[in-house]
Amino acid sequence: MPTELFNNLKEEKKNAVINAALEEFGSMGVINASTNNIVKRCGISKGSLFKYFETKDDLCFYLFELVTNEMLGDLASKMKDFSSEIFQKIIDYSVWETSWYIDNPVKGRFVIAVAGEKDSAFVEKLQTRFGAKSDNVYLSLMSELNMENFNVDVDTLSNLIKWTVEGYNKDFLGGIDMNKNSLQELKDEYMNGLVLYIDAIKKGVLK
Repeated sequence: MPTELFNNLKEEKKNAVINAALEEFGSMGVINASTNNIVKRCGISKGSLFKYFETKDDLCFYLFELVTNEMLGDLASKMKDFSSEIFQKIIDYSVWETSWYIDNPVKGRFVIAVAGEKDSAFVEKLQTRFGAKSDNVYLSLMSELNMENFNVDVDTLSNLIKWTVEGYNKDFLGGIDMNKNSLQELKDEYMNGLVLYIDAIKKGVLK
């Protein structure tokens, strides 16, 4: 988490650090990201950066919370537009999430890089700090869901959908070039693949 020194910075300087770090983590991944590159990008000394954040992981987790909170704020205003049918609602949500990444490419690449990091120690820390936030998104999508027609409980259904969608998102978003494909092309390609997986879950969990 940031120190008081960082919190007290002028917004312009604070945003310069944030944007530089988002770019570096998004392009290099967490483990390979260089604090030297970050300070060069935003024009501060390395000593100053470590007065703002004790470790590189602290900086990354601060950014992850900042970006995901922004996403969740945007999601709250869109939920009312999603279908009431649970499987279509999951598709609506997933398309919205992917579109958010594409519409916000720097933040999108950052989230994809963090979520796709393979270093086991980092992954464990990320899951400890933010795993519940991801779980809550899927559970909120299933609020007031009548489970009478399902042969699994709501937690199992939530996990099945979460693991499937997050795995699909990781593969899909990791393989696209946001600069070459149009938004509609990406949405169509994403939707076509996702529907196959959601249909497979539907067949397995409905009575």
